[in-house]
Amino acid sequence: MRLEDRVLSGELERIRPSTGEVSRLLEAARRRAETAANESCYPEIRLEQAYEAILNCALAALLVSGLRPTNRPGKHVTVIASLRETLGVPAERVDYYQMLRTLRHRTLYEGTLDVAPSEAEQSASEARALLAQIEKWMKARGA
Repeated sequence: MRLEDRVLSGELERIRPSTGEVSRLLEAARRRAETAANESCYPEIRLEQAYEAILNCALAALLVSGLRPTNRPGKHVTVIASLRETLGVPAERVDYYQMLRTLRHRTLYEGTLDVAPSEAEQSASEARALLAQIEKWMKARGA
């Protein structure tokens, strides 16, 4: 679904980001990506931090685009899905991020501890890659 359609459906609203909001989100994403890369952390913690870094990046991209999710159920789904239009993230990567959201949900709300170290490493790598992508995107936009 296009961003404009999400505005019309009430999933997103037009805003003007407050001063420093985007930079705070990206700083949080950097710290979370760093924690996700730390092999001394448990795999489920690494995956959760990688997902949160990805979510921070996606939200920052929306804010730079003058949009914010409304306070409705499913807003994480909407924020992650918006990456296709804001940063031009390919569908298969967005699908991977949505899968991370599901895994994170299971570890956080169901107490599932079956995250493999390789899954944690891949999620950390994806978080670092998205962070690099948004930083390049923002630089190109002069933001």
